[in-house]
Amino acid sequence: MKHPKSELYAGLIPTFEAKSANGFASELEVLALSVENNEELSIVSKNYKGLLEAINQNEIYVESKSNIFENKVLLVKSLLEIAAEEYAIGIVDGNIENKFEYQDALGFTTVAKNILKNANSLSSSEGVKRNKIIEIIENLSPLWPSLVPTEKINGDAVKILTAVSKINSL
Repeated sequence: MKHPKSELYAGLIPTFEAKSANGFASELEVLALSVENNEELSIVSKNYKGLLEAINQNEIYVESKSNIFENKVLLVKSLLEIAAEEYAIGIVDGNIENKFEYQDALGFTTVAKNILKNANSLSSSEGVKRNKIIEIIENLSPLWPSLVPTEKINGDAVKILTAVSKINSL
């Protein structure tokens, strides 16, 4: 989370401005700083929840077609593909090469899962598919044994891409 504004947020600013939305830059920055400063997990979790609340408040500015379940699934797959890219930079042959990219990958994966957890008004088949996708994402959790790893990690970005393939086959 070393550079969330430039990497994650900058592209959203014109949209927020065009729709007169407040955005969530300050909440993102607070979370990034708490992660960078290796603050306790309880503080990072609190800041993460604050960011999610701010994101949710800005969702009212999103067009309704973004709320279609299949579009949410496409977004989830895109987020997981980005997570795989970040993870591949962060963890190389089990070694921590860049803890910030490793943490970014966790963030993208968590957001992807939460998008589906918060999906509502689904048909029964969509609900079944949502639950299967959430399970696929939750099975990725061993890739992040801790927020700030200090030892070798038994993980590979290929596992995230395999999860995307599984989602595609649903």
